Amino acid sequence: MLLETSKTMGSQHRCVCVLLLLTCGAVSGQLCSDNNFQTVARVVFGEARGEPMQGQIAVAYTIVNRINHQGYPNNLNDVVYQKDSNGIYQYETLSVASHDQAWADAKRRNTFEYRNAVQASSDVLCGRTSDPTRCATDYCAYDPCPATNTNPWWRAINKMKIGNHYFVCRVPA
Repeated sequence: MLLETSKTMGSQHRCVCVLLLLTCGAVSGQLCSDNNFQTVARVVFGEARGEPMQGQIAVAYTIVNRINHQGYPNNLNDVVYQKDSNGIYQYETLSVASHDQAWADAKRRNTFEYRNAVQASSDVLCGRTSDPTRCATDYCAYDPCPATNTNPWWRAINKMKIGNHYFVCRVPA
């Protein structure tokens, strides 16, 4: 899917896309730490609990892809804890108190869902698995929605469904 998009964009953009993919792997390895696993797993748990492993990996990769994207902060904590203009976390699960409680309970009990979220996060952050979305920074449980639509600043490309979420990559409009 990425190659098809690259061909329509021209040879200069093809190099940028390949460079972005190579950079993403390098950043992933640099993020490989227990503290980062827990931070990303909290998001994966809240946003994709119950999804197939590929869907959980895709959600984790949106964090790495945002770190590498010009429209987002360039470090893990700033990406994860970024808020919108209304003071709501962009990863909405972090704004829901009951999700915090469910995470704490699952972690304490070392549940299957907790272990899956940590496994998906560690695999992504240590570069042990490839990005099934190839570049997604945004996703939504339904389509269309603001997270998966083009806006005046960013075009949504490479839309795909993984599990129960729709994922999109963003390029300047």
